[in-house]
Amino acid sequence: MKRVVVLGSTGFFGGVILERLRAAGLQPIGASRSSAEMRVDANNADEIRANFKPRDLIVDAAGPFQTRTSALIEVAMRTGFDIIDISDSAEYTQMIYERAAPIGAAGIRVLTACSGLSTLTALVVQSSPIEKPGRLTVSLRPESRVTANRGSIESFLRSIESAERGGLRVRSVDAVTLPRIFPSLKRIDFIVDAGFAGNLVLQFDWIRQKIAKHADRAAKLARRFGNARGRLRIEVASLLHTRSQTFAGQKSYMIAVLPAILAATAIVNGRFPHRGIVPHTQHVTREELFEAIRAEGIEIQ
Repeated sequence: MKRVVVLGSTGFFGGVILERLRAAGLQPIGASRSSAEMRVDANNADEIRANFKPRDLIVDAAGPFQTRTSALIEVAMRTGFDIIDISDSAEYTQMIYERAAPIGAAGIRVLTACSGLSTLTALVVQSSPIEKPGRLTVSLRPESRVTANRGSIESFLRSIESAERGGLRVRSVDAVTLPRIFPSLKRIDFIVDAGFAGNLVLQFDWIRQKIAKHADRAAKLARRFGNARGRLRIEVASLLHTRSQTFAGQKSYMIAVLPAILAATAIVNGRFPHRGIVPHTQHVTREELFEAIRAEGIEIQ
């Protein structure tokens, strides 16, 4: 059986991925720079070379991706292992695309941003009746009572661009991934609703800097007072038409990891023919992903 390593397995999302892959009958190895079965710093090329082997499948959840280097992908191209990552960083994912030619020549698989953004959004756009969508708006109310931790807070704070009606505009990985599949998309917005108070104070740089210094304390507050139910709304529009889908409920955070879990299972079981940088519409089928989302008790409206 193909060896599967979950990088960042001691984090929240990495831990969920590790648990679900085991439940699916795989035997994944947990890896992180702290305590885990395998000690690997995702930014340390020497540690990556020493631990990862040809034909391995690395499921990369080692955030925040905003602080990541190219070490993993550089070693992957030379060693010959596959990568699925749940990157939420436009910069990190752009770095992956800039290496499309050597990735293809290496014959490896790379599924970057295999998450709610951009795999789910790509499938929603693809299945929309709007033939030439011009605008995509993604609105997220995170299930912060469950998901808040230092890494997620640092990632969020680093990505904020401006305050908008209903939340905070964040640099979106969709802006890097989706125009490659849907050239008619000219505007892509990602709005995060941090709650009324959060939206109000986080528009100021100096407040974000203070929160970043005390991220652990901020995470504790969010886990106590944050949202217990999450919501992700994806709106696709042209000049004349608008269509949207909303995913809401407890355990909505699973949307962030289900595409990677399904893709990893398919690769291990020999049901995934694609190589190179795999387009997001080919990470998983819409039917399979929506079925998995509903199985978590998440409502699709």
